[in-house]
Formats: sequence, C-alpha cells, structure tokens
Amino acid sequence: MNDLPRWSLDAIYPSVGSKEFSDDLGRVRVLASALEEEPSLALFDELTALMVNLDAYVSALISTDSENEGYLKALSAVEDAEVIYKKAEDRFTRFVGQSEAKADDPLLLRELRTEAKHLMSEREEALAAELARSGENAWSRLQETLSSSIKDGEKTLTDLRSLAFSPDRTVRKDAFEHEISLLESHRFSFASALNGVKGTALTLERQRGWESPIARSLFASRITPRTLDALLSAMESSLPLFHEYLSLKARLLGVDDFSFFDLFAPVGSSGSYSFDEAREIVLSAYDAFSHDMAAFACHAFDSSWIDAEPHEGKAGGAYDAYFPISRESRVFCNFDSTHDSVLTLAHELGHAYHDSVLRNLPPSQATYPMTLAETASIFGELLVTDSLLASARSRDEELFITEQFLSSACQTIVDIYSRYLFESRFFDRRREGEASAAECCDMMARSQRDAYGDSLKVLHPYMWAVKSHYYDASFSFYNYPYAFGLLLALSLYSMKDEAGFDITYRSLLERTGSEEVLPLLRSVGIDAEDVGFWMRGVELIRSFKERMEGCV
Repeated sequence: MNDLPRWSLDAIYPSVGSKEFSDDLGRVRVLASALEEEPSLALFDELTALMVNLDAYVSALISTDSENEGYLKALSAVEDAEVIYKKAEDRFTRFVGQSEAKADDPLLLRELRTEAKHLMSEREEALAAELARSGENAWSRLQETLSSSIKDGEKTLTDLRSLAFSPDRTVRKDAFEHEISLLESHRFSFASALNGVKGTALTLERQRGWESPIARSLFASRITPRTLDALLSAMESSLPLFHEYLSLKARLLGVDDFSFFDLFAPVGSSGSYSFDEAREIVLSAYDAFSHDMAAFACHAFDSSWIDAEPHEGKAGGAYDAYFPISRESRVFCNFDSTHDSVLTLAHELGHAYHDSVLRNLPPSQATYPMTLAETASIFGELLVTDSLLASARSRDEELFITEQFLSSACQTIVDIYSRYLFESRFFDRRREGEASAAECCDMMARSQRDAYGDSLKVLHPYMWAVKSHYYDASFSFYNYPYAFGLLLALSLYSMKDEAGFDITYRSLLERTGSEEVLPLLRSVGIDAEDVGFWMRGVELIRSFKERMEGCV
C-alpha cells in the first residue's frame, strides 16, 4: 500500500513552526480585541474562520501522528487561542442578546439571542473556557490517544477492529476477544474519561439553564422535540426489519450463534480495489448525477487533499476537514482496498462537496447542524452503491453489495439507536455520581439488547470506550443525527431522477447553514415532524432486504 496518497497541508500552513501559523495565532488576539471594541458580525465571522482554520490544522496533523511532540505543542498553543476566542464569542453573544432584534436578522443572530439566555456570568464563562483545557479537552484527548496507541502485541486497537471484516470467523472472533481484553485492561482510564466529559456537560448545561443535555443538543441540531420523537419512533419501528436481515445473514453465514463479531462479516464476494480504481468508481458515480460534484471530487484527488495510507500513529476512522481561510477541504481515511473503503471515500468527499458549495459564504451562513451534516455524505455513498449494483458481474457480487448497504444501514439505525439509549442512561446515572466501568458495560449491553433483540448472542459491552463521539462535552447525543442523515438522504435520493434535481439538491445544500431544518426541508416537500416521512426511508431499506433475499 506504499502507493496510497498522503495529503499536503502546505496550502494551509507550511508547518507548525512557520511564521504564517505563528502570525495567525497572534491574530486571534488582535481580532478578539477588535471585536470587543466594535462588535460586528463581519468581525465575528473573520475571527471564527481563523479559529476553525487553526483548530482543523492541528487536529489534522495529530490525526496522522498522534504522539508528535511538535504537533502536541502546537495543539496547546491553539487551545490558548481558543480560550481567547471563547471569551470573545461569549462577549459577542451577550452583545447580540442585548441588541434589538430585526425582522431580517440572519439565523445565526437569532440563535445567539437564545444562546445569550443560557450563558453564565462573563467571569464564569471565562473560567469554564480556561478549565476546558485541563478538563473536558484533556479527557477527550486521553480517549483519542488510548484508542490510537494501545496494543495487543503488535496489533493496535485499530488493527484489531479492522479484522471484524475478515471472511474467516476464527479471525474475527479472535480479534474481537483480544479487543475486549485490551479495552478491559484500560477500562478505568476510559471510564474516567467518559465520566469527566459527561460530568462536565451536565454541570455546564445545568449552570447555563438548559433543561437537559438533550435539550441543548436539539437546539444545536436545529430540530424540534417532535422531530426527534418522530425519528426515534421510526427507528424503533424498523427494528424487526433489521432483525429479519440479521437472521438472514446468520443463515447465509451458517452460524447459529450470530454475534457482534459477525456483524461485518462479508456475505457474497467482491474483489479488492486499488486506490486508482476507487477514484474512477467515485468520479463516475458522481458524474452520472452531477457534473459539478464530479469536477469537485476530481480536483480533490488531483490536489493532494486525501490522506489514505494507514500507518502506526495514525488514528482510525475517517473524516472531512474544512479550512475556511484557504477555502479547501482535506479527506482523512484509512484505505484498505475493500468495498467499504471505496464507500468511505465517497462519503467523505460528499462532506467535502457540501463544504465547497458553501465556500464563498461567511461562517455565519455556512455552519450547518449535525442533522444536515450527513446529507451530502450519505447521498454520495448511495450514488456509488447504485453504480456498483448496476455494474455487478454476478449474483454473488450483487449479494455482497446489497448486504453491505444493509450492514451500514443497520449500524446507522440499530446501533445508533443503542448508542442513543446508552447515552440517555449514562446521563441519568452520571447525575447520581461517577459510573464505574462495570456499570458502563452493563448499560451498554442492555442498550444493545434493546436494539438488537435476540439477533446477537454475544454483545460488545465496551462500545462506550471506543466511540469517540461520546467524548465531546460540547455536543451531547452525537448519534441520532446520523440516523437523521441516512433517512433524509434516502428520501432525497428517491428524487434524484427528477428533472433538474441536481440543481435543487445543490440549492438545498447551499441553504443548510442559513435556514432552520423544518422550513428548509418543507421547501422540498418533506415534513420532518411526520413519522410517515421517516418510514419512507425505512421502506427503501426494506427494498434492499428484499433484493438480498432475491439473491439467495
């Protein structure tokens, strides 16, 4: 895999030791002072863009080399700057909260007025920003560092988790047992980190006057409680469908004790893909829907925007990072030549395309909520899945692709449902005091059982330790937005062949940072508070299950 690309960040900053990086760190203080003297949305946008740029840069560096001392020192400097930014943001929010509302105020200002009602005193907010460095941020880094560095012999946690896709059940089971053992040996550190992050969230939400972490999450997601209720109802109603799928998969695998380590086992067959082949698949699928999307993705490939090579010290997973100063994205992934890694490429480039559509707008009009963040990425995955199905060379390959879609959908609906249940239960427990690692495992197992039913004989009680989304105090319930994104993308995808829909789709993405979710979706005929809408997405998933049955 030595031919896999690594990204170039030179267009962002030459290095963490460069004058450009140092100057921008200093400019945060200059802009923060200017904003205090003359509060304006334009200055706030400029400061926000700068802070996002700096944070995304050091995060990108650490993702590829988690123990690099120079990068960690740069992270500390960015965290210093972020304290300054948070104080400036706090003052600007208070200013907006005290200013007279206007009918034509942009969405951000309307939201800041609500935020202003939930701020502690200026001194308390400043202290919270200072303490975040040695508190919630440090706990989050501990989880990230452990996840990327702990080993079982020569195999890292990332290596072990990747073996869940092996066709050999003995390999999958052995890797799973070693993963559990490895996580168990560090359970106290993971539990301490989770308690620290969630304890911080509970304390701050309470002090800021939010009814609960979920209330704060709904506000940040720009959705109503009725929307979440409709979504969760559809997810719960879909569980029997997924149980049928898992039962079918168990039969195809020939196992009576289908377990967590079988969830990602391949069914059917598919060849491996070189990175060049993956590139052509993605570009062709994008181009069949939108020349604009394909042209953007081609530019990303040609401009060294993608870091695909797995290596020691590199974090697992994948993400898209946007740098507002240079108006460019970077795609982080661990390409392993599998079908899944091709879809991951399509997914993250979908995120990057979404950012490119908004690139000429200021942060106040380009910052979209998590509920809409997965729309373009999942849409990109669906384009590639459709393309691969259309060109399937055998019934076995069709089975493989169809089952892979269902496997992914199962994670996004069933596993996300279990994560939502776990986080709700953890917050309830954390209000009473710190939860032990054993209690975390018990809550995780109970939540998985509620979601998977009797489909799994062996559960994964340590999923709370490996999912980084739990370790973000600034956004609780970093789970249901993925289900929102999948079912929304499925609904939009069903419209893709309508005349001019590529233009409608781009227009929808352009407005994700400036309109509330309900009116935005209603503009394309979607009522997010209606459980029937969400069930339309579930029915599309059912069609894949029926297709899978037809392949057997």
